Amino acid sequence: MGQTTITVSKKEWEQYENFKQESFETMINRILKSKAEEDADLLTKEDILEIKASIDDIEQGRFKTQDQMKAKYGL
Repeated sequence: MGQTTITVSKKEWEQYENFKQESFETMINRILKSKAEEDADLLTKEDILEIKASIDDIEQGRFKTQDQMKAKYGL
């Protein structure tokens, strides 16, 4: 696993740490996991199915371009 160095102000650090001895790595991993769990609720199963159907339509050529729509509606 690679490592990097970043700088975080003490004020920011204290805003997110759960307890005084929490390491920065533990804190970052906790925040990232929490955000991933939040984002998981953004799309419903129906949304995902609709996205997959749309991707299939595009792959099968079932779409109109912006230029085609402009021509159709005289824009």
